[in-house]
Amino acid sequence: MECLVRHHSKCLTGVVGLALLIAMSATHAADLAHRGRHVSLPAPLTAESFTTAVLARNASLRAMRQALVAAVSDIRPAGELPDPMLSVSAAPRTFGSAMGTGEDVEVSQALPWWGTLEARKEIAQADAEVARHDLEALRLRLVSTARGVFADWVFVHRALAINAANESVLAELRRIASVRYATGKAPQADVLQAEVERTVLAQQQLEWQRKIAVVAARMNALLDRPPTSPIPLPVALPEPGQLPPEAALLQRALTHPQLKALEAQERAAYAKAALAGKQRYPQLQVSAGYNSMWPDPAMRPMVGLSFTVPLDQGKYRAEIDAAHAQERRAEYDLESERATLLADLSAAYASTREAAKSLALYRDDLVPLSRDALEVALSEYGSGRGGFLEVLTAEQHQLDTALGLARAQSEYFDRWAELERLTGSGLARSNETGTSP
Repeated sequence: MECLVRHHSKCLTGVVGLALLIAMSATHAADLAHRGRHVSLPAPLTAESFTTAVLARNASLRAMRQALVAAVSDIRPAGELPDPMLSVSAAPRTFGSAMGTGEDVEVSQALPWWGTLEARKEIAQADAEVARHDLEALRLRLVSTARGVFADWVFVHRALAINAANESVLAELRRIASVRYATGKAPQADVLQAEVERTVLAQQQLEWQRKIAVVAARMNALLDRPPTSPIPLPVALPEPGQLPPEAALLQRALTHPQLKALEAQERAAYAKAALAGKQRYPQLQVSAGYNSMWPDPAMRPMVGLSFTVPLDQGKYRAEIDAAHAQERRAEYDLESERATLLADLSAAYASTREAAKSLALYRDDLVPLSRDALEVALSEYGSGRGGFLEVLTAEQHQLDTALGLARAQSEYFDRWAELERLTGSGLARSNETGTSP
């Protein structure tokens, strides 16, 4: 509409200028994104440094921040009066006449019903609150996802190291079997079986290398980088602190951003219902003008008042009913989300507590016992008191428990991160940086 009342050349200039501005902004944003993809991560990589990088470079989070900026920017216009309307008309047959051109100039201003602007502004404010809490909820999800993927990154590297260590054990076992076979104290089958086990470990090494590539691609996706971008080696996972009481976490979860966003949506629904109620009243418009075509100068100034006549009240009642239904829907959505969040948090708490016990069992009992059992089996086989099958069984148990410990550490850290996300805030940790694995 604005372009219709401006001169064609000015409108065209404005459109071209806007297009250039958009193009420059897009180019600048693309340049920033391109540079962000090539910023190297610190080495060795820690959980905190990776999470910080994800929050700084993730495209979804940047897009959500812009959505918040847009929502906040909509608040002021929502509470303002519409622009006044200037109307100019002239009588063509008076052009060039002795009495001068007859013209009519009028300025009019629409005046919404009392409280309408306040309701619109309240809706815009609630929408901005929704955007702000959605941004925080997305940040929590990204933190949880980043920590979970970092836990996988540590695990696959630890598994590869464990696999290499077991290859060394099997190489020593094959050497012992070869010596015993050469002296006639063991069958050749022992040597061949040791070689078979080494080949199996070589195949497992290929699988772990494939999983490293898969996890690296997931990490680069969070960083908005090409999937083959290099990821530094990780440090060991930090040890989370003592679990707080479940009741305290459930209480803290009541202020979770997801719930706050739904509360803001509920406020917006109430304001929309109030706004729908005001639409059934007449909409006013005042005007003031000057009509030079009246011969009497006293009659040329004009003032006016116009208003709509809302005859079809059924239409407005239907809109009000729809707005009230949206109110109830917002209430039920909030109630359902609160119950689901608390249930998920309780389940995550039980899962984290179980992971902690499993980690302690592997670290304090299973791994030391399997290591001792393998040492005894190797010693007895070397001295001729034990069989080769016992050594292979002990070696497999040692491999399984070592991988189980690494997996338990990863799962514990991952579940702790999920517990933080559901709580809506961080939990205290005893060691954040970790040590080399």
